[in-house]
Amino acid sequence: MSSSSIIVPAITRSSHQRFLPLIHRLVRQGGPGLKDYPELDFWLVDLHQAMERGEVGKDEKGAIHDAFGKALSTDTMQGFALAKPHGYAGDFEIIDRIYQGRMSGDPELVAWDRYYHQHAAPKAVRNRKLVLHRLLDELSARKPNARVLKIAVGPGRSMYEWLVANPESRISFECLEIDPAAIDYAERLNRPFLDRVHIRQGNALRIRPKARYDLVWVAGLFDYFNDRTFVRMIRRLMPAVGEKGQLVIGNFSNSNPSRAYMELLGDWHLHHRSEDRLQTLAKEAGVEDDFYVVNGEPEKVNLFLRLSR
Repeated sequence: MSSSSIIVPAITRSSHQRFLPLIHRLVRQGGPGLKDYPELDFWLVDLHQAMERGEVGKDEKGAIHDAFGKALSTDTMQGFALAKPHGYAGDFEIIDRIYQGRMSGDPELVAWDRYYHQHAAPKAVRNRKLVLHRLLDELSARKPNARVLKIAVGPGRSMYEWLVANPESRISFECLEIDPAAIDYAERLNRPFLDRVHIRQGNALRIRPKARYDLVWVAGLFDYFNDRTFVRMIRRLMPAVGEKGQLVIGNFSNSNPSRAYMELLGDWHLHHRSEDRLQTLAKEAGVEDDFYVVNGEPEKVNLFLRLSR
């Protein structure tokens, strides 16, 4: 059953008033079951469109959030994303919860986390680890002592999992991260590999790399940038790409089916871009046609702009 099969009668009440009875029902039953997903998806998109038209204001949005009760507490994935306990969207802890498929221990809340994790966006976030791991596998086979620059370290789990699987690897990681809490988290996780994982605090917007790297990986940062900053950062980072190396930039696709859910309940806003737009920005940054390509992870929600010298 798809959301397109949901028949919604014409009602004159506002979108948020039509949405509230569904939320009240789902809260009473302990969260959405599989059969509820299409209807919930439908109303999230409907409400998000109403919000973009200016028909849902701060008070209406507040009433929606209130209707969820503890289903929007930090003990749920959606509530943690909305609360932003580290002060910003997409922090290292929510990303690591996504990576690990974290579920609430409260039986009244776990159904909400199941709903969260089956969405396309969390699947795409988990898939981007796999993209990095494939690149590292290829790089390790070609150049065993390769150097990797990772911008925005997040939880550091993508490095950790690959190093656990490849303990003898001589690949070294240099990481830049602005959040001290993220640095502490990633260093504790990667404690067995700190001879190969080096993290320093700094603002990516001010980076001027002096060394050359075989891979520059920026998976979850550029989709917070406007186009002007996006182009400027490509120009800043391309000199750091060594011979036969590449700069890989992740960006959420404008076809992201989880966008309504992310923005409405998580207040998580990104600059979504198409494959064509990413190619255009590469050109604006001065990268010639033969030196960039765009591909995606299996969900085709996270796109990757791959640039070489």
